Amino acid sequence: MGKSRPFARALMLAIAMSAIMGVSITIGAEAPGKIDLQAAEMAADLIGAPVYSTDGSAVGEVADIFFNEENEPTGLKMKAAAHLGLGTRIINVPKGAFIVLRGAVVLEMPAGAVPALPELSEPSDEH
Repeated sequence: MGKSRPFARALMLAIAMSAIMGVSITIGAEAPGKIDLQAAEMAADLIGAPVYSTDGSAVGEVADIFFNEENEPTGLKMKAAAHLGLGTRIINVPKGAFIVLRGAVVLEMPAGAVPALPELSEPSDEH
């Protein structure tokens, strides 16, 4: 790829990195078969970013994030510590329960409420 396609190169790199890391990147599409590069770049920038509670405590990290056609975040999968800190669990956080802020995500709840969020029973690409 030449200099005229830097976004395509960045997208290919993000997809390759997500495949290696075992993380899916879900992006909104303008039309069937078209990829929204802005949503793909935002998702790639946020995967692995810290997740904080409203009281400022770090409660996990972004595993995946979903965007609609207007590039607004509509859902979030986050990795959080399992009960008693033994391992990790994946939590699905719905739209309205988080905000994206300067390379991080802030949940609209205190740290004490995070353990009550349901764990995803099976990995999926749905949000």
